[in-house]
Amino acid sequence: MHKVSEIDHLEELLSNLEVMPDAMCVSELDGYVAGLLLCPEMIMPSEWLPEVWGLDSEPEFENMEQAQATIGAVMAHYNRVAENLAGRNKPYEIVLEQAEGEGEPFWEFWIAGFEQAMRLRPEAWRAYFDADDTKVKAAFSCMCGLLEMERGESSLPQDRQDELREHACKLIPEMVARMNNWVKSQAPVPMGAAPDWFSAANSNAVPARSNKVGRCEPCPCGSGRKYKRCCGAN
Repeated sequence: MHKVSEIDHLEELLSNLEVMPDAMCVSELDGYVAGLLLCPEMIMPSEWLPEVWGLDSEPEFENMEQAQATIGAVMAHYNRVAENLAGRNKPYEIVLEQAEGEGEPFWEFWIAGFEQAMRLRPEAWRAYFDADDTKVKAAFSCMCGLLEMERGESSLPQDRQDELREHACKLIPEMVARMNNWVKSQAPVPMGAAPDWFSAANSNAVPARSNKVGRCEPCPCGSGRKYKRCCGAN
């Protein structure tokens, strides 16, 4: 179970990385970690940690104390999510961003982190489309459908997009649990050519349901996307 104090501490550490403005927010990290753990191929921390900081090179912390505290908190969260997913049929606990005093949480941050994990091993994820279990295929297709919606590239009818958007916060934990139960029962998949899992996503999607703008806050333009992936990218 995620302890509120631990999540708040992690969020504070990540938000204080002023020298690394593209570092992930806590919800994005949560989706990223879930993607790492659901990937049919193991990915070592030496490969995935740099993505957390949004850098192609070694991170630059202000001092050793900040480095140890931040890296330790990130790894602790990875271990918490891994422990959560290790319990078969145990509900997956998602961490979502939420604007103060405003309605539903923002699932877009989480799904953006999940996508970033997928990009580390795009060829491995074809195992979900090749699965004999149609429910697993549908779960993965639903995830990919949300990815395309987050990027503003979905070809789904608008009413289907509205339905998925409305129920995304409930759908994501269900899809993670379904994919997790399946992938834990599988042998590692062979390496191969990267599939076009984004374009295939829509075919079987499950019907369901500060004054300064922070890099992971909702974009003020009203798009529903995070600022750094919308107006902040210009």
